[in-house]
Amino acid sequence: MAAAIEVQPVIKVAALCGSLRKASFNRGLIRSAIKISKEAINGMEIEYVDIAPLPMLNTDLEVDGTYPPAVEAFRQKILEADSILFASPEYNYSVTAPLKNAIDWASRPPNVWADKPAAIISTGGGFGGGLSQYHLRQIGVYLDLHFINKPEFFLNAFQPPAKFDAEGNLIDEDAKKRIKEVILSLQAFTRRLQGK
Repeated sequence: MAAAIEVQPVIKVAALCGSLRKASFNRGLIRSAIKISKEAINGMEIEYVDIAPLPMLNTDLEVDGTYPPAVEAFRQKILEADSILFASPEYNYSVTAPLKNAIDWASRPPNVWADKPAAIISTGGGFGGGLSQYHLRQIGVYLDLHFINKPEFFLNAFQPPAKFDAEGNLIDEDAKKRIKEVILSLQAFTRRLQGK
């Protein structure tokens, strides 16, 4: 008699990049995470959610409890996701304006971030976006986002050997392994918070 195998539902991850630049290294991290999840992780789907179409937050655009179409579509993507993956570049020791704008739109009543597990990956100079990650964690406290604590992923994009190609795609194998560890941790944490 064969033992019954419990099939876990697929975890849907909304992936947001704080940079709007086409060849952004942080967007390259997201592309790599998507590829890794498709090729090496069962039970997880990562979808890139573009924040570029969002208008700047302006509560005058809220009419009778509704939001502009681009905002409604974005909020729905976040609501439907089981967890969130942020790729957060660091600008002036903080998150970028486009990312903060997206966070603010999704926090408008009702807050669609609430009780979502999340992870952060980042790259850049120096600390590799580390200060933006710490600021994003602070923002997440108010939003009821639950970030994994470890592993942390910071990548100095400019330290040899090359980490990215000319199109912003991640080519560093060690960094890819570390992203996989982050994704697996997010998957386990999401299941734990869902009680599965």
